[in-house]
Amino acid sequence: MTANKRTLHIYYRHVHVKSDLTSRDPNKQRPHWFSHETCFRNLLTTIRESPLSDRVRITIVYDGSTDDFIDDFSSKYFSNQEYGIKLQFIKGGSDLNSFRLTLYIGRTADIKNDDLIYILENDYLHQHGWVEKVFELYDTPFQFDYISLYDHKDKYIYEMYRDLTSKIALTASHHWRTTPSTCASFILAKEVLDRDYEIFSSGLTDYYFFSKLINENGRILLTPVPGLATHSMEGYLSPTIDWSKLALEASVV
Repeated sequence: MTANKRTLHIYYRHVHVKSDLTSRDPNKQRPHWFSHETCFRNLLTTIRESPLSDRVRITIVYDGSTDDFIDDFSSKYFSNQEYGIKLQFIKGGSDLNSFRLTLYIGRTADIKNDDLIYILENDYLHQHGWVEKVFELYDTPFQFDYISLYDHKDKYIYEMYRDLTSKIALTASHHWRTTPSTCASFILAKEVLDRDYEIFSSGLTDYYFFSKLINENGRILLTPVPGLATHSMEGYLSPTIDWSKLALEASVV
C-alpha cells in the first residue's frame, strides 16, 4: 500500500505544567525560548501548512483531571473545532505510566495496520516540512522499523559514540541515518507497534528498550540529518538548525 493511503496519528502526551515539573526531570535545562505552548503551537502550525495536513490526526493524551485540563493552555486549542483535535484522559501519574498507557491507546485504536503512529512528548519543536518528509520516507522501499525526527546531538559529542557508524538512506529531499537509540518520541506503523508492543511496554526506559529491539531483535531505527524536530533540552538541540527562530514564529504574543 502506498503512502498516499496512510494516515499519521499523533498521540501527544501532555500533563499540566505544575505536574510536569515533578513527574519528569525537574533539573532539565530548557532553552531560553522554550514553553510547552510554543511547542504545541509550532506542531499545529507545521501540520496545518502542509499540503498533506488532511492525512494527520492529533489526539491529546492528557495525564490529569478535567479541572486541570480546563486550566491548561491546550484546552483552548481543543475547543477550537477547526483544529480537529481529539482528547483522551488518562491517569498515569508518571512519565513511564503515561508512555505505557499511550502505547495502549495507539495499539487499540481503530486504524489501519499500515497507518502511522507518532508517540510525541510535549516538549518537541518541529521544522517546516516535516510532515511531507515523513510520508516521503515511508513511500520508499527502504527497510526500517521506526523513525525519530530528532537528530541527537549526543551521538556527535559523547565518547561512547566515538566509533559509531551509520548507514545512510536518501529520499528525494532528505538524508536519514541508522542510529542505536532515541527518546520516547518516535513514529512507527500500527502493525509494527502490534509486533513490538511487549518490549515497548515492558517498563524499560527509552534507551534500553530501543537497545534491546535493535541489538537483540535486529530492528532498524532512522533519524533525519539534519533533524526535523528537536527535544527542547539546552545543550542537546538537533544541530545546525536555528530553533529559536522557529520558536519565535510560534511564540504566544
